[in-house]
Amino acid sequence: MTSVISRPAARSTSALAVCVALLCAVMLALPAPAQAHDTLLSTDPADGSTLETSPEAVVFTFSSDILDVSPLVRVSDESGEQVAEITPTVEGPTATATLPEPLAAGTYDIQWRVVSGDGHPIEGTLTLTVEQGPAPEEDAPAAPSDGESAEDAEESPQELPTATGPVEAQGESEPTAEAAESSQQEGGLSMPVLLGGLAVIVLAVVVVGFVIMRRRD
Repeated sequence: MTSVISRPAARSTSALAVCVALLCAVMLALPAPAQAHDTLLSTDPADGSTLETSPEAVVFTFSSDILDVSPLVRVSDESGEQVAEITPTVEGPTATATLPEPLAAGTYDIQWRVVSGDGHPIEGTLTLTVEQGPAPEEDAPAAPSDGESAEDAEESPQELPTATGPVEAQGESEPTAEAAESSQQEGGLSMPVLLGGLAVIVLAVVVVGFVIMRRRD
């Protein structure tokens, strides 16, 4: 017995097949569902922590690797004044924000922003409280005062150059000059004396000669 399919039923089957094909084509043409953004899993210190002293850094851990694209961390005090702006170091799913200097006692809001692995920026805020500020630095050894310097100078006086050499030289040079002057004076006086004596001798010789000549005459 042969079954006969009516034309309306055949047309309905064909239309259903065309609809299924169109539906499959549309589903294939649709883009894949977007990947979910990475989420912050934890921070160290944790949000809302009360610390005895300031932490050296704040570490953020995310659900997957984040992109090292313009990460930023801002730290503000209770009055809303910004005390630090930090570019954290990104390594895989973690971002480490090292504080440039210890935080003073107080409550701080820490705002963070990173780029998720799917390229979308994500951000958030956590709060920390610091009970004690940084310990004061030890004072450097005090420099010696002027009084101490004066005492040290009195205990170990510096040897000043004496004028013994020049004074002695001056003392020696003065007698030398006087001796030269006296010798010049003696020389100046002895020459006339010698000339006078020579003149007397010559005169005596002339007189004696004259007397002898008179006696011969």
